[in-house]
Amino acid sequence: MIEINSYEIIRFSIFVLMKEKPLFFVLIILTFLLFILSLSVGKVSISFTEIVHVFLGNSDEMTNNLVLNFRLPKSITALLVGISLPISGFLMQELFKNPLADPSVLGITSMASLGVGIVIFLFSIIGLDQYLNNPWITIIASFIGAVVALLIVVAFSFRVKSASSLVILGFMLAGLSGALIGMMQYFAPSDKIKSFLIWGFGSLSGLSWEQIGVFTLFVSGGIIVSLFSLRGITALLLGEKYAQSLGINIKKLRFVILISTALLTASATAFAGPIGFIGLAIPHICRTLLKTGNMRILYRWIFVSGIFFMLLFSILTEVFPFGTLPINIITALFGAPIVISILLNNKNEAR
Repeated sequence: MIEINSYEIIRFSIFVLMKEKPLFFVLIILTFLLFILSLSVGKVSISFTEIVHVFLGNSDEMTNNLVLNFRLPKSITALLVGISLPISGFLMQELFKNPLADPSVLGITSMASLGVGIVIFLFSIIGLDQYLNNPWITIIASFIGAVVALLIVVAFSFRVKSASSLVILGFMLAGLSGALIGMMQYFAPSDKIKSFLIWGFGSLSGLSWEQIGVFTLFVSGGIIVSLFSLRGITALLLGEKYAQSLGINIKKLRFVILISTALLTASATAFAGPIGFIGLAIPHICRTLLKTGNMRILYRWIFVSGIFFMLLFSILTEVFPFGTLPINIITALFGAPIVISILLNNKNEAR
């Protein structure tokens, strides 16, 4: 009986690998087409021909400005967020062996929100409201909050043996951040509360090319670090003892995953706000469809699928008939059913 099951698993894995490359190529083409479509869709529709003329330098000034200074930065921001959050979610799910883990599980997102809340609240008290119009202020405040969370988590990770203890720490950081944010909202002027709530909805728009350059730098760093964890994550599939027998240093692997996740999550939150569900849902979808233990295949699918879905969501925010929707509303509508399906599957497996 065991031999038959093993044979079926091997045969299915070979089937998946044979079909995977053509399907992945199709996914890349669809993602590229969505990227072009994201440049076209908006309050003012721009044809494909006009977009080509923009990149050839033959377009009029208004179209050129609209594409190069507004829509292209937004599409690139969607691309970077689509890379960073799903990869972070994938790393967290593999580290904690929990399909419900996502980039916010370490409290990094909550601490980033706390950083922004503190700046908005303090600046309103000491009369520096005008500086809040500078987008770098909220970006730096968010990043500092995320870095503080990272330092706490990394320091804690060297003192505990179990990765599950880090989840508890993350919940404590999130609870503390939530309490402090609530206290500031209680005493803050109503207009400042609105500013913080708007930031909390997340946004793919409004980044300058300079900010996109910095964002790209941090995401690239996080991705490069994450690639060093793939061998260790593959070994962890069969347990920590097996991984250690292959020469994998568990604490070092945990540290690499934490650094990568922190870089990706902190940069995405700092530049686009706290965008939920995408980091949880995309890895789950790819894992369910592929059913493979090959981490390299899974990684590249999550990488491209994240870009695909974030571009799709970016387009959906523009086609809503009553105005532009916040990105967090779209991701919540998409991600909530995924979370429910995970819970139902886990319940069925338990039975």
